Amino acid sequence: MTNGQYCYANECSSRSTLTGDVQNWALLIQNYILKLASDSMHREKTQTFFDLAEYKEEKKYGEQLLDEMKTILDLYFEKKQRAALRIAECAHDLHDRLYRTREQAYLTQLKTNSSSHLSWRKSEGSLGLTQHKQLLHLDNETYKDADIPLRLPTNMTFHPHFKRNVSLQHSVVKISDEIPRNNVESIWTVEWTHKLEPVFVRNRELDPDIRWQYFGSHVGLIRLYPGREWDQNFAGFYNDYDPRVRPWYIGTTSGPKDIIIILDCSESMKSNGKFAIGTSIATVIINTLTRQDYVNIICAHESHWDDIGKWHVYKTEVLSCQQDTMVKATLAFKRDLKEKLATLKPGGTSEFETAFGTAFDLFQRKPKTGCQSILIFITDGQDTDGETVRCGAGQYTRSGYVPGPICKYNWTRYWSMVKQRQQFHARARIFSYLVKDNGQIFPGKLACENDGHFAILNDGENLINKMFNYFDYLSKSSLSVNGSWTSQYIDQWGLGVMLTYAIPVTSSIDGRLLGVAGVDVTLDDIEHALSSKTWGGVYGFLINRHDGDAIIHPGLKSTTIPIEDPISTHITQLEMTNNQPEEFQTIILPTMLRGQRGSKRLLNAYRATIRREFGIGTYYWSPIENTDYAFAFSLGESDEKFREVRQPKNLSMYDESFFNLLIEYNSTKARHVLPGKFEHMQVKINDPKYNDVRVSYLYSSIMLAPRVYCDPSEYFYNDDLAQKTINAHIYINQRSNHSDDDKGCSQKYAIFHENTRAYVLISQPIERIWRRRPAELTKDIIWTYVGMRTGVFRTYPAHRSVRDYDHTSRAWYKRAVAFQDRTTASMPYLDLSGGGKVITIAQALFEGMPAISNETCQQKTQQTSSKTKFPGGCPCSSGSDCLSGYCYQSAAPGPDPKQLRCATERIIGVTGTDISYNSFHSEIMKRMVASDGHRSCDSTYPCPSNPSKLCSTRCYLVDHSGYLIVDPDFVNVSSFHENRYNQLTLGHKEGEVMADLIYKHGLFHRAETITFQGTCHVSKPSAKVTLKGIPANPEELDNKYKNKGPIPQFMNEYGCIQDQVRYKIQSSKLKWSELIIGEVNGPCMSGQYYVTPLVKTNLILVVIENYYAEQSKLFYNFNCKIQRSIVDAGAFRIINGTCAHKIEKMSSLYEENKCPPLRDIQIECKYNGTNIQQLSLVLGFYVIVFYRFLVWLNK
Repeated sequence: MTNGQYCYANECSSRSTLTGDVQNWALLIQNYILKLASDSMHREKTQTFFDLAEYKEEKKYGEQLLDEMKTILDLYFEKKQRAALRIAECAHDLHDRLYRTREQAYLTQLKTNSSSHLSWRKSEGSLGLTQHKQLLHLDNETYKDADIPLRLPTNMTFHPHFKRNVSLQHSVVKISDEIPRNNVESIWTVEWTHKLEPVFVRNRELDPDIRWQYFGSHVGLIRLYPGREWDQNFAGFYNDYDPRVRPWYIGTTSGPKDIIIILDCSESMKSNGKFAIGTSIATVIINTLTRQDYVNIICAHESHWDDIGKWHVYKTEVLSCQQDTMVKATLAFKRDLKEKLATLKPGGTSEFETAFGTAFDLFQRKPKTGCQSILIFITDGQDTDGETVRCGAGQYTRSGYVPGPICKYNWTRYWSMVKQRQQFHARARIFSYLVKDNGQIFPGKLACENDGHFAILNDGENLINKMFNYFDYLSKSSLSVNGSWTSQYIDQWGLGVMLTYAIPVTSSIDGRLLGVAGVDVTLDDIEHALSSKTWGGVYGFLINRHDGDAIIHPGLKSTTIPIEDPISTHITQLEMTNNQPEEFQTIILPTMLRGQRGSKRLLNAYRATIRREFGIGTYYWSPIENTDYAFAFSLGESDEKFREVRQPKNLSMYDESFFNLLIEYNSTKARHVLPGKFEHMQVKINDPKYNDVRVSYLYSSIMLAPRVYCDPSEYFYNDDLAQKTINAHIYINQRSNHSDDDKGCSQKYAIFHENTRAYVLISQPIERIWRRRPAELTKDIIWTYVGMRTGVFRTYPAHRSVRDYDHTSRAWYKRAVAFQDRTTASMPYLDLSGGGKVITIAQALFEGMPAISNETCQQKTQQTSSKTKFPGGCPCSSGSDCLSGYCYQSAAPGPDPKQLRCATERIIGVTGTDISYNSFHSEIMKRMVASDGHRSCDSTYPCPSNPSKLCSTRCYLVDHSGYLIVDPDFVNVSSFHENRYNQLTLGHKEGEVMADLIYKHGLFHRAETITFQGTCHVSKPSAKVTLKGIPANPEELDNKYKNKGPIPQFMNEYGCIQDQVRYKIQSSKLKWSELIIGEVNGPCMSGQYYVTPLVKTNLILVVIENYYAEQSKLFYNFNCKIQRSIVDAGAFRIINGTCAHKIEKMSSLYEENKCPPLRDIQIECKYNGTNIQQLSLVLGFYVIVFYRFLVWLNK
């Protein structure tokens, strides 16, 4: 036999001693898994309940769905815009009216008193008048501070919409750490913004679902409603917050712009901390950019000789990995630029010709906004870099080495060059910042001759205030009185990913910017609205019409608990693969970006369903009025007709169901409303099998996912658990045959979505079957459950689940749906409910099939080939005849109940059971006994090639993605050390075998994608040595958010761009009658392997005979580590990940006529035109003249 070729049972060489055994083992293991599933879950019984259920079929119309959602979203966004407008208008009127009143009093007092006796304090250079010298002199009603405990509102209570204690009667102020608290502007702003409180309260009365409302002042403080205490850091100090660097403030006060930063990286910047100040200035500029801007940074320096003749190599470089263009100021690119800034080291000459030439080249290239160009120049202005920087080679003379000339720079050449380049494209304003030194001439003249501003910065503190002219210009040049919606960002106040409607507020007195009024909306709310009208496989998504980036999409991470500001993902990366379908990019997306409504049916839609396959799909889309957003729905072919179960008519056969919060049945409130229920359940605590989890063996329990509730936020953060339990218990056990009783959220005071109770009732009878299972079977079974598509989850024995649990998002549910015709097994994982290391066995449940005649089935296939698959309800002989892939004898009504029929294509739920891993492992291993009695799994014997060495037989169960399900080493791994048994691949363990299966046999196909929403770790995750100190059960997890204390835990994760490597099995390569046999001899191990499928599961069996491990565990066996890493799966951080972040849009806003009109702002610019040397000569001349004058007087 040749290495790596296929070998059938009757063709294998004499060395293949386990050929027959392996095939037999696979059959035995498969039978065990199928019997375990059947005996523990009784899927056929649960399927029968749904087959016999009554269904109501509805014709669904995408246009109707679009109309309904557009009405909802238009009104939702309009309410928030009106609220922000009320804040902005009130702020404008309050400020100007109060200032004029105080100014009149000030002027009156000034006429009768000298300035030293005035009671008023007036701000210099800005509007501001106060009679107080300190903030603490203000009364408690006016001045409530978020980070002074004694100044906090006294009436704060927990509110679910804000996930913390807040005061709905008062606002608070938060002042940036960099802002002097007792200066006139700070006190004045606190005083006049206090009068915004009635508007905040009124907005909440008009819109009870409104979230944060605020006014961010230009002086660096924010007034926030409702009032709250600020978050603290690890050391227990209050976190800093400056509204002026937040996305909602920046995006509103400055229009789209192109910015190039030239940073002087020369030798002269090394001294006195100048380079640190320079990088701080650049960082501030980057931090105050938004996704509507484009940017790049140039580090300017060139090579030189030193005073001993050594050549030092430096080169002016563009910092972004995309060096030929500007980059969009997204989180990914800004992080990349800041990381590059942090690694820069100064050195080299102050030659700037290449830097300025490159800057103007970048301004001319796309992508760019084309709206306005700004060049930031940061330098110390020195025309020499010191004795060690020479601009010529030295020479040796008879008297020794003579170094080359000291570099002296000709600024006139650069002024002329810039002037010339400015003539050939849209003029760029230049803002120059001189760091510490007195070399004002070069940067000063450069700025003042190019409509910019020059400033000297002697330290890196409070830079936003010191760079006032730059930010003031941005706000005035493109300032609009109209509000705008931001791109998505993470809320620093704890509500997840947000959008903000923000409106700039200016004074009518002198036109200056006062600040920004803002109102937040959570993506959770919008996502809930989008999903509230969906059914079956329908899903919705939301995009930003500026650039096509996805804001909400099933393929994006959760918007509830993000790690940090989301890295943007273009919608084409979620709705397309390998540039297909083309129509999405050429027809659908352009129409959405133009703000037009439409629909399009695609034959090869790549829909974001669990199975992620091409198929027929129809898109419906529309803009949201007065926003930059558009939403869309994607409907599959089977979604055009939707069948939903109805509440059973005969309710006598259904027993009582219990909500999952068992302990709450023992509360005073529940005992009064539901007397005797707690005793009836016989709840046990400290059961040996379940540790600290309360369970009831008499009943299963019902968990309702947050999306089942009409208001998920109210549900999630409602701490009245007793009332929640009462409401749920009464609802799920209500016995009424009137269908009008369960109309869902359309009814006033409804708590749950329509038809939720039907799923509770239909699934109830399975509880009796689970309860009657023999003890011998259930001793190693942890939980058994059925999770339904609507979010109803029934589990036995009854126990509590965590509040945010939604089984449809769990891996076991998705895996069962993806392999709906098979029994699936999960990777081992740690059960936080106390079950230890477990594996989930799961099977899909199908929607009850419709009654369809054989004649109708034939009519559907007459005009097509004989290979056509049948829809649900049609006769079949095997799963290959069916669209669903599953053929069974159904109890559903039909022409012949005994006939095998195709299951429907729609999944109604998944049933599963959790079994202890060690028990599962033991049962698998005991079935793999060799016929010769010597080469069974885990046995050792002399190696055939070298009897002095011991070989072994290693056996693995691997899923269709190459992940290890059963591994001999997992048994001895602590349950707490989850990263040593969960998400491990065959390639990670046996790299040589996996490489053969990929590259020689083609059994696995490598799939590599780039994700812009990856999660990286600061340090390598370590094992949980104990559960002490962390939530150990659902009850502790639920209470974590309110018991966590003020100091946050260490966050080891951060968002990053990752290369995701996965493997997918090529099913056609491996059939039941075949074995793949091969032999490997590599740096990690040697042996002969056998691979065969368990065709009715998602598993394959891998057996390695004559296994001999090389010294792979020694740290110096690098070849082994390399071999395994090549074929390992996982997500790996791309160090220069932004290079892969392709910018989809190449047209500029200027070309699209979308640039806001610019005002011709005249900026004051002045500098000292005399340098230090000239000043010294002048002073010396006058000293001599004065000395001679004194001598003349003495004569």
